[in-house]
Parts: sequence; structure tokens; C-alpha cells
Amino acid sequence: MNKDCMHRERMNEGHMNCEEYLSTLTGQIRCKMARGEVAEEVRGHIECQTRAFMSEGMERNEAEALAVREMGDPVEVGNELNKIHRPQMPWGTIALIVALSIAGYLAYYLFTAKCVDEAGNSITGAGMRYLFYILVGLAAMTGVCFADYTRIAGRARELMAVLLLGCAAGLILFGAMLNGAVRWIYLGVMTVDVLALLMLTVPLYAGILYYYRGRGMSGVIKAVLWILPGCWIAMLCGGAWMSMILMATYLVIFEIAVCRRWFCISGRAAVTAGCAVGAGLPAAVLIWMIYFVDSSYLQRRLSMIFGVEENMPYARVLAGELLDGSRLLGKNPGLSDTVIAPPDPSEAALAGIAGYYGILAALAVAGGLLFLLLRFLRISLKQRNQLGMLMGIGCAVVFLIQAGIYFANNMGIFYLGTYCPFLSMGGSGTLVIYVLLGLMLSICRYRNIAPERRPGRVRKEYRTVK
Repeated sequence: MNKDCMHRERMNEGHMNCEEYLSTLTGQIRCKMARGEVAEEVRGHIECQTRAFMSEGMERNEAEALAVREMGDPVEVGNELNKIHRPQMPWGTIALIVALSIAGYLAYYLFTAKCVDEAGNSITGAGMRYLFYILVGLAAMTGVCFADYTRIAGRARELMAVLLLGCAAGLILFGAMLNGAVRWIYLGVMTVDVLALLMLTVPLYAGILYYYRGRGMSGVIKAVLWILPGCWIAMLCGGAWMSMILMATYLVIFEIAVCRRWFCISGRAAVTAGCAVGAGLPAAVLIWMIYFVDSSYLQRRLSMIFGVEENMPYARVLAGELLDGSRLLGKNPGLSDTVIAPPDPSEAALAGIAGYYGILAALAVAGGLLFLLLRFLRISLKQRNQLGMLMGIGCAVVFLIQAGIYFANNMGIFYLGTYCPFLSMGGSGTLVIYVLLGLMLSICRYRNIAPERRPGRVRKEYRTVK
């Protein structure tokens, strides 16, 4: 006689108690993540019905046994609940990511086919290396997609500390200077960009906010202090632009947490705290730059970003040339067959597509990217799980900011470094982007079943009684 038959026989005899019933029922649910929440919900129904029977004069054991019997066969009920509480793969979103990966690589490849170095030699040799990064990134994204993102909340502080200390130690011990900045860690077989790694702090910071929820003003103060290390490391690496992006993203998700009363403070105190942090931190950074950063260096940096023609970086000048006179379809008649490539051709790939293949081709790539990011943002805002909501919003916001900067770069408005999804080509940046995409896919996959976890604890999982 199998276990299900034994459980049915015990139930028919009225001998199955609440815990045995829940164990049998949740044993039919394949997704372990959903078992605890389902068990709590069913237990609540059984308890309510038990109390109703007890109010009619029944003893506790008799009332519970009858309430359990009225819930129905645990195997059948569990099978029905299994159809509802199971991960749902966002296949449409995954297909769009793959399509954008192909489109982004083609945009880079088609543009570099028109680029030469200063000696007139082709530069398309790096294309296969970037294709390898994309394939590895897709594999990493798949692995992260199947991971349980809710377990980050309990270990977010430890993971953040390890990441930040690892970046700091790597820069001290293995830092390599490229283009005048020590922002790379040389590990022999590979070079890791610290500014790219710092993007991983965004979902970890969301986990830290989730950890401190319900802790009042002390939680607010601790959450604010966690903003500083990542921004500081980015500044030390010469990445003021990344520091601003990180701070803006941190502040967005911090404000959301405050407005949703995560810290259990009054409405007036929440508004005051949010405004103070939102205005105070950027003001403090500005004061620090004015008084402690060499003014000539600051002027040169601002001139490079927004400066006049003689101080413009070549990538910005090239973007203007590619777009000036471009057509909806086809090649810009004012362009030669080849152009001298900027230091990183992917920084101007979208403008190159507009110049050589038409504005509509560039708009198709940019529109697909914006559609994906806004879709992730919309899904995150509708998340039932509060951790998934904040982590998803953080990842979507940091990508939207990066994409906005990339579009401005390619329109010749200003020039800042960026890691735009699918369009920026590089080892560290590409892998980090796909890891964050995998995290957002995990949030989408478990959007209906992810439990709210207590900080540092894992809820009890119900398994079939052996």
C-alpha cells in the first residue's frame, strides 16, 4: 500500500491531525519555496473551522479531525494547489533578452565593420571575444534565474561587506592602472573592472533595507550608512559617474522603503528622513568635490563631459558626425565608407547604426531595450513579495539610468562612461549585466510564490511524512 493510500485511509477513519494533513498536502507541491506559505494558509483555514466546531460544543481533537476531513483529500487538494503555486518561466522576456543580445552584438559588429584604427587597419578582431562574453553571460543569467533570490535578504550585509572588501583589497593588491585610473583588478588570466562589480551592490542594498525593516530610526541610520562605501570606492576608482549612478539608485529604493513604512516611523518622520537623505547626500558629495578635489581637475572633467569643441572626447565628436545628416533608412550620404574608431567602439555603436544603416534601425534596438527595462520595472512594482519588489526596482532603475546615459552619449549631448545592457561590450560589465538580468528573471519566475522571509531565518518547509 503506497503512502497516499495510507493517508487517505487514515483520513477516512478520522485519525489524521492537522500537521499530518499539511505534510501530505504540501508533499504534492513540487516547488519547495511555496510549501511554507501554502501550509500557513491551509492551517489558518483548519484553525478557523476547528474553533467554529468547538463553539458548537465539540472537544478540541474531535473538532480538528472534523475540520481536517472537511478540507478534502490532501493529495487531491495538494495537486490542485501545485498547479497554482509553481514557478512560471517568463519565456517571452527571455526570448526578448536573447533577441536584444543578438541585436546588440550585430549593432557592434556592423559598426566596427565600418571602423579602422589610425593606421587604417580593421578592428573587427575583438568581435569573437565579445561574443564569448555574451554566451557566458547568458549561461550565468540562466543559472541565476533558477536561484532563490529571497535567500539574499538574510545575508545581504555579509555579501555586501565581502564584495566591498574584495574590491578594496583587490585594488590595493592587484590594482592595474589603465587610462589613468586604478579601477581594474589584474588576476593574471583576466582583468576585472571594479566599477562593473559595484553594480551588484544595488540588489544587495535592497536586501539590506529589507533586513532593517521594522527597526525604526536606527534602521534608517544604518541603511543610510550602507550607501557610502560603494559610492566612495567608485569615487576612488575615478568613476564619479558610477558613484552618482549608484547613489541615485540607492536613494530611489531607499525612498520607496521609507514611503512604504518599512521602518515603522510616523508619516512626518518618514518624509523628513527621505528628504534629508535625498538632498543631504548629494549636497555632501558636491561640497566634498568643491573643497577637496583639485579645481583644475574638476574643470577638466566637466569640460570633457559638457565642454566646448576643443575639449570634447572623440566619441562625442564622432556621434555628432554620424548623426548629422542621417536618414531614416540607409547610409548618411555625408559619411565616408570608414571612420576612425573611438577607444571603445561600443560607446558609439547606436550612433554608428543610425549613421550607416538608418535611424529606424537604431530606434528598433533602443526601443526594444527600453521596452524590456520598463517591463521589468512594471513587474517589480506589482510584486507581492516586498524583497522582490525592491530588488527588481533597483536593478531596473540602475539599467534605465545607464541606458539614458548611453543614449545621451550617442546623441552627442554629453559623454559619460556607462554599461548599457546589450550595447556596451566588455568582459566584466557584460557578465555583471547578465547576472542582474538573471536576478530580475528569478523575481519574475517566483512572483506568485516567493515567501516573505524573516531576516537571517529560513521558514520551515513541510515535507511528506516518511
